[in-house]
Amino acid sequence: MGRVDPLIEPVEGATPIEDTSDLIPTHILTRADLNEWEAANILTASRRYLKKNAKLKITIDWLKSVHKAMFDETWKWAGKLRTKDYNLGVNWHQIQEELEKLTDDIEYWEKAGTPERLEQSVRLHHRLAKIHPFVNGNGRHARLVADIFLFAQGHKLPEWPEAGLIESTDIRKRYIAALQAADKGDYKSLKAFTAALIPKKED
Repeated sequence: MGRVDPLIEPVEGATPIEDTSDLIPTHILTRADLNEWEAANILTASRRYLKKNAKLKITIDWLKSVHKAMFDETWKWAGKLRTKDYNLGVNWHQIQEELEKLTDDIEYWEKAGTPERLEQSVRLHHRLAKIHPFVNGNGRHARLVADIFLFAQGHKLPEWPEAGLIESTDIRKRYIAALQAADKGDYKSLKAFTAALIPKKED
């Protein structure tokens, strides 16, 4: 404990960092240090998964591998499903079952061809965030997985304002409100939030 500044207030709507004993780099002292290091780790993972359009098969092992690639230089628990309950997410005993339901639904959407692709990605994004399968980094994982899903379909990607989504900002508040609406089955706000971040086609 103690390598991340203990005086930093937890970000509203996020899983607080309770234990830094699994932090790999030893130079991290503040939340800003951690954000910078994690961002570099995630950028490497993004470049790996967003290189080319390829057939995508979303499985639980694949979801774990994406999280591992995102945080493998930062946290020892990268890619491992959590084994305790936090302030967000399903009961940890239900994680495997809920992920299986999600991957089954993705297969169904593919076969049925409905809903349309952007809404499929929004539902995937929301379900992963709601399940909260990992100790931390769940929102960023959900966004990257949704991007990979869209990328595999040749769809334009949203330009996520990551710095604005991991700190207490107005855009984060709107994002959290959209996720909370999706918790109640209303995906319109999250879809609109996502669509607004996708660059418009040039004339």
